[in-house]
Amino acid sequence: MSSPVGTARARSGLAPTLPPFPPLFRFGVATADHQCEAYVPGQDDVRDEWERVRGLQRRLRATDFWTRYPEDVQLAASLGCKAFRVSLSWARLEPAPGSWDAAVERHYAQLLNTIRDAGMKAIVTLHHNTWPLHVQNLSGGDGMLSDTFPDVFAKYAGRVATSFGNLVDYYLTINEPNQLIYGYIKGFWMRAYPMPPGLDPFAPEVEQMQRVIRLIPNLFRAHARARSAIRAVEPKAMVGSNPLILGVPKWLRAFIDWQATRVKRPEDLLKQAHWLSQTFLVASGEVDFSIAQLTMTQSRMDKVLFSEPYFIGHLVALHRAEATLPESFVSWEGNVGVTQETAPAAMAERVFPDAAITEYENTAKAVEALRNAEVDVVFDDDVMLRQFSRGLEMTALSAPDQPFAIATALGSRSLLNAIDLALRRFKFDSSGASLWQEAIAADFPGLAKAGAPDLQNRKTLAHLGRTGAMLPSPSDVPGMDRSLDLVKRRGHVRVGVHSGVDGLCTRNSNGLYEGLEPTIARYVASQIVGKETDVEFVALDGDRRLDAARSWLSFFDRPRKLLSLTLSFVGADWWNLGMAGHLAEFLCPAECVGTLDFVGLDYYWGADSLWQAPRLLPAMECRYGDAPVWPQGLYNLLREESRRFPGKPLLIIENGCVPVADGVSCADYLTAHVREAQRALADGIPLEAYVCWSITSNREWGLVFDHNSDFGLYHIDLDHDDALKRAATDASARYAQIIKTRSV
Repeated sequence: MSSPVGTARARSGLAPTLPPFPPLFRFGVATADHQCEAYVPGQDDVRDEWERVRGLQRRLRATDFWTRYPEDVQLAASLGCKAFRVSLSWARLEPAPGSWDAAVERHYAQLLNTIRDAGMKAIVTLHHNTWPLHVQNLSGGDGMLSDTFPDVFAKYAGRVATSFGNLVDYYLTINEPNQLIYGYIKGFWMRAYPMPPGLDPFAPEVEQMQRVIRLIPNLFRAHARARSAIRAVEPKAMVGSNPLILGVPKWLRAFIDWQATRVKRPEDLLKQAHWLSQTFLVASGEVDFSIAQLTMTQSRMDKVLFSEPYFIGHLVALHRAEATLPESFVSWEGNVGVTQETAPAAMAERVFPDAAITEYENTAKAVEALRNAEVDVVFDDDVMLRQFSRGLEMTALSAPDQPFAIATALGSRSLLNAIDLALRRFKFDSSGASLWQEAIAADFPGLAKAGAPDLQNRKTLAHLGRTGAMLPSPSDVPGMDRSLDLVKRRGHVRVGVHSGVDGLCTRNSNGLYEGLEPTIARYVASQIVGKETDVEFVALDGDRRLDAARSWLSFFDRPRKLLSLTLSFVGADWWNLGMAGHLAEFLCPAECVGTLDFVGLDYYWGADSLWQAPRLLPAMECRYGDAPVWPQGLYNLLREESRRFPGKPLLIIENGCVPVADGVSCADYLTAHVREAQRALADGIPLEAYVCWSITSNREWGLVFDHNSDFGLYHIDLDHDDALKRAATDASARYAQIIKTRSV
């Protein structure tokens, strides 16, 4: 089977050689303030609050770019780069309304001077997916929806131009503006809002779309007014933006964009709301929900909706007491046993890259192999291994926590809200007595737990200041679909459980289920239908633990997601359509049309046919290692935008890859995509720059740091290396070679 890169080359009909990039073409790299600058207490931005409220990965020191920027600028220069993109932290520059921090201003001036002294052009982003808390508080918490936001943003942009204008070569007003709508809408397959600020958990789809209808024209106005403010200071300033666009076949892109141009009134968009938030038919599977030792993995979240976690496992290596384990397993060549069809089994090759991995039918057989010296360690989470650990030892590993959560069918939003409300009451009782703590004490004697897990929850910024008393009871959550009504009408709850794990779920001599999970299931049932005895337990094993919670219509989940995006406005290239004057004025006001001095774009992933298009879903769900690679999509996009904006220069603002995506290494990915840029120039497209994301590893918006979130040309072990050493990769060497030869 040919690789995605090889297939793309064959289909593009590329000649063996292309003219080299011209001398004035600029290769570059990029960073972003929140992803790279260390967190400083008291200088919180919206993303800091979001990650704290949601229990996501915090940025912590990040890459310490604030102090290490000279090193990173020099790395870029050593590659041969002639452009360096940075983002300014609005929250640090303006920590309070109208109050400008002089020390921060001096810092960014030094950074931009360092870029200039290294012989590179500075590309500066003003609003990179985050903003100050005082901006979010505009008009009582409306944030970017506030009527005052465009002018507030313009005032900030004007001050930036006054302070740094002679050091900035290209301005990006708002990073990926088309993605910001996902702070206000949530597809039927999304357990939580993908980005801040999020809405009240019971906001129906019409209310979500109403917010989007307010947001889109505000973003256009904010950009246009910011451009005017910048050019009032620097009349020749180059000001643009960079929407993120997925690659799809040209005919499909034309159809999606045509659909967007047919939207003439707000009512037209409101009619589309159900395509995103509703399934054709809400139907549970064999069970209403499954609470059966299911950890929240990205691949599982593609199939079910997960509640917030009720228990946290920690990854460990179980080994014989006399064994000596290495400090690092990176180059360890031992033998590892795992249980098949588990999250640790999927992670084992990454944690033990040079080890021999053997999968066993169940944990007991894996541990038996350990006792028989057939493997050196068994890799799993501590809760699964604790009951097998007599005479053996467990060593904790530096690996992500494993959150256990309740699974229910995609689209069952009302039922999920009821489950989460009940679960929060169980974990955090307002009276001060925690039922969760009582259950832990009973089911895990001797296990110290500081408190109930609150990471990976579904809160939004709308929860700030909200108390439990303000929330409805689980049985009275607003109806967003029929999922909860179906359970209440039946009068009892069908719950999937998996027995055999001490503490979580076992079966006593009377046949009754015991442990944390049955206790939670009974409590949730009591909150939904009135009695904790109104539970029908269904024993589940293997994949059925997940599949039993899925709708019997689950075979239609993937095409339904695709339809949601292709038949609704959100999948369109609406930002550039508006700038080109092709959107209704209620979305893009007339004064905003054409307010681009250059056309920036971000491109990462693409699918070359309708049949491959569902593979784009992992890209939208931050599962970048599984995202489809289609280099020709970049060429198609460049050609389309050059036709849409004749005479405007184009810049590729972001393009890059994790270590391996779709079977393609980052080095090969860069080669293939730079070749498409080279091809575009050969065909007369006025492309001025290619900027690779990113110069180093970074904190990728609340994601756990691993192979799935590391876009760095230089690798930094963010979680384990206190020195934050920048290590060259094959991709950085390949990029340097491309820049040196100015060809691929």
